Amino acid sequence: MADPDAKTFVATYTRDDRAWIVQFRDPDIATFGRTLASAKRYARSALAVYLEVDDLAAEGVEIVDDVRLPSEVAIEITRLVDQRSKVDTLRAEVAEATRRAATDLRRMGLSTRDVGEILGISGARVAQIERESGTT
Repeated sequence: MADPDAKTFVATYTRDDRAWIVQFRDPDIATFGRTLASAKRYARSALAVYLEVDDLAAEGVEIVDDVRLPSEVAIEITRLVDQRSKVDTLRAEVAEATRRAATDLRRMGLSTRDVGEILGISGARVAQIERESGTT
């Protein structure tokens, strides 16, 4: 949940030939960095100096990083992020289904090796699943 007392600042990042240029609109602060990570660090440092604070987070300051990219690249990245989210969801579903199937097969009296063979995982993974679910 967002802190209602937080002060939010937007840092806009654009790439020129050699560096990332960072611009805050309000306050009017600009800096740059050769890498995106260094530009973010410098932006936070510049804002802290402007606000005369040592720790932005402790002061309730939030920074929204607005990284500007060419639209065709931004569209591809949006698709990629969406695909990763779907993969993460599917991975969690597969893990849960594997846990249930391993539990069911073990309750039938099958060995961890046989369960692993049936599910296409190692017997050691079956034993790990049992330990994690507390069904040993």
